[in-house]
Amino acid sequence: MPGETGAGASPVSGRGLRERLSNPKPTGHGEPPFFEEAVFKPSLSAAEPVWLAAGIRQGRSAWDSLFTLFFPTLCRICEQPLEVFTAAPVCPDCLNAPQPYSGIECSRCGRFLGAAAALHGTPHCGVCRRGAVQRDTDRRDEFAFAQARSFASYEGTLRALIQRLKYDGFRPLAKPLGRFLAEAARRLERQSFDVLVPVPLHPRRERGRGFNQAFLLAAQVSRLRKIPLAAGDCVRVRDTPPQTGLRAAERRKNVAGAFHVPKPQRVRGRRVLLVDDVLTTGATAHACALALRDAGAAGVWVATLARAHPAQVDVL
Repeated sequence: MPGETGAGASPVSGRGLRERLSNPKPTGHGEPPFFEEAVFKPSLSAAEPVWLAAGIRQGRSAWDSLFTLFFPTLCRICEQPLEVFTAAPVCPDCLNAPQPYSGIECSRCGRFLGAAAALHGTPHCGVCRRGAVQRDTDRRDEFAFAQARSFASYEGTLRALIQRLKYDGFRPLAKPLGRFLAEAARRLERQSFDVLVPVPLHPRRERGRGFNQAFLLAAQVSRLRKIPLAAGDCVRVRDTPPQTGLRAAERRKNVAGAFHVPKPQRVRGRRVLLVDDVLTTGATAHACALALRDAGAAGVWVATLARAHPAQVDVL
């Protein structure tokens, strides 16, 4: 079953924290803790005295107690009282909840599959198998991107975290969610990219929302993976209606021609990592990848936070 994972969100400065983020201590399972940066934790070097460490711990505890006393609030995911100060009103448990998908998936589009039988003895789902037949007959490809991977299913706590970022404007959540997105990108067969492009919003929609969540996530992935961020290399030129409730073919038609690469020379011959928050049928990622490939990109690979079933109608 797809699960959920989480990371912290509060911005903290200091050399010690930067060192912990770049060299996180392994957990009992041999993996770095995603929640390493969730709350304010003054860092200490091994050379600093024990009494100082104890004093800082007591000071932090006192600050958390005062904060919850004078500014009581509930976690916007589980609705339990927040006991520590965080950059977004989400508790550490919820930030830690999402776990990466570890089940069977299509090796091409990354579709999550319930059983290996759905592959019919191939590495591909039915959609990608049909695309392979089309390539052999009329040179058409089902997807313009080379491969796609998602961190986990669009459900439970991960879904709630994405919605708090996307619809409630909790921008600090982009930091922990960006870590999950970087994990999804690490599952792609290709690991070397020349440029990172967020799926763009139409300017009208971005003005209404105040930000593009794909850009906020991409900025975190760019920082973590050291891939140059190129937010303006692909733009949305048509304000398409929401994809809500549309079937796969209708989604594909809805976004056809919606994207444009204003300066093809910036992507020509380059390997592009395209990122977004949620992938459903792949129609939006396909249309964006098609524009990049038509502009001369050497290839496009897709990473998203979540994979949604088309029946989840709140996905835009």
